[in-house]
Amino acid sequence: MSGGTLVAGLAGCLGGDDSNLDVGENTVIASMPALWDFTRQVVGEDETLESFDIVPVGEHGHDWNPEPATVEDIDHAGGFVYMRDFASWQDDAAEQLEADDDTTVIDASAGIEFFDSPAEDNDEHWWMDPVYCQDGVDNIADGIAGMDPDNEAYYRDNATAFNEELQELHEDIQDVVERAELDTIVVATHDSFQWWNRQYDIQVESPVGTSPDDSASPDEVEKIEELMDERDIDHVLYDVGEPAQLAESLAEETDAEILPLTPVETQIDGAPELDTGITMEPDWGYVDHFYEINLPSLETALRAE
Repeated sequence: MSGGTLVAGLAGCLGGDDSNLDVGENTVIASMPALWDFTRQVVGEDETLESFDIVPVGEHGHDWNPEPATVEDIDHAGGFVYMRDFASWQDDAAEQLEADDDTTVIDASAGIEFFDSPAEDNDEHWWMDPVYCQDGVDNIADGIAGMDPDNEAYYRDNATAFNEELQELHEDIQDVVERAELDTIVVATHDSFQWWNRQYDIQVESPVGTSPDDSASPDEVEKIEELMDERDIDHVLYDVGEPAQLAESLAEETDAEILPLTPVETQIDGAPELDTGITMEPDWGYVDHFYEINLPSLETALRAE
């Protein structure tokens, strides 16, 4: 495999820091935190393979781009787990790695159909739905088993066990929704949560688009304020990976309280000035993000307590 080939294809708009990652044929690199945990769960603890989250702690998975040296690390790994249409650098990396045919490329979203949500066409945020996550985990298990066929049964057992946890999480979310007085939440950062609308009929309203770089217009903010008044909504939620200025101003205008949500794209709160009572840990996995942040916030915002 030629490391230079991949670097040349992806490094045109990136900066240039040296990477100190210890990457080899037994390393499986995941392209964002949720996929890292799915991979970690499948790989297990026998140390035959190791998973690595390429997104640095404190960065947001949706708008982070790797440095050239980091891209070269991907080129030397045994496996690369990504999801299509999430970030252009991932799609480019997958295409070139498949052409080189020395690194196992695993599309965790294989077979998962995106849909046109209220927030965007071709909404790719399937990992916010624990049911579809089970398909993603199975896709990763298929790829990992191909890398190390001698231990296939072990990896598939790990995937089955983790999928049982995801199914339990799904049922716990359903329980919150069934107990809820409200069916609508307001998210004042980018909208990664429309798959909850599809799976649980939670109405997700946001004045912001699906990109962390999107901003809300005054008209959009005014519409959200009117909606909150009409539906008696008294909480504003924000993506923990982003600054929360809009959530703060919207909460101030509507006399609402602020609650955190996590799209499992970062491991550090992007608005530490807010006293949410939550301290995120760098080694939190997918289930931790939901039980520590998302379920409590949904329970409060939907009045299911």
